[in-house]
Amino acid sequence: GALLVVACGASCGEPPPPAKPAPTAARPITPRENLPANVVPVVPQHGICAAGGGLTSAPWRVVVDDDANTLFAGSSKQANAPSFGKLEKEQTQPLSPRNKDYFAKMADDAWREPAPATPPEPTADYDEILIACDGPDCFFLEGYGPIKRPAAAKLIEMLRAAGGL
Repeated sequence: GALLVVACGASCGEPPPPAKPAPTAARPITPRENLPANVVPVVPQHGICAAGGGLTSAPWRVVVDDDANTLFAGSSKQANAPSFGKLEKEQTQPLSPRNKDYFAKMADDAWREPAPATPPEPTADYDEILIACDGPDCFFLEGYGPIKRPAAAKLIEMLRAAGGL
């Protein structure tokens, strides 16, 4: 004969609750329609736009477009010119799957990076912006000078290097 033994504790029949993933910082959302109107035309639906320039600094812009799988980089020599318009030197190259994943991870890290307790001191002659978009949900960071948040600053550095700027 067969012997069947069943033992139940207080939670018999209830599977254990699934382990919760480690909490990650929430992603602050700026709706796409709340982005500055002058930059919206250069911001991809899915991807990253980083730009900088100022009164005494030449403008530059790098755009990673995840939908088109391209990396655009542009710059001008003339200071005090917009970084969101036509730039003197522009180049678009294919975005490799490896770079697409790398930049997406870095953008997510920058998006989740906590804001500093004290906002950065504004710089009058130079400004940087970083925008990461996932459809209508965007992350918008304005440096009022060079962006100082470590993950965001590293992303900008790597984007500029990939774009040859």
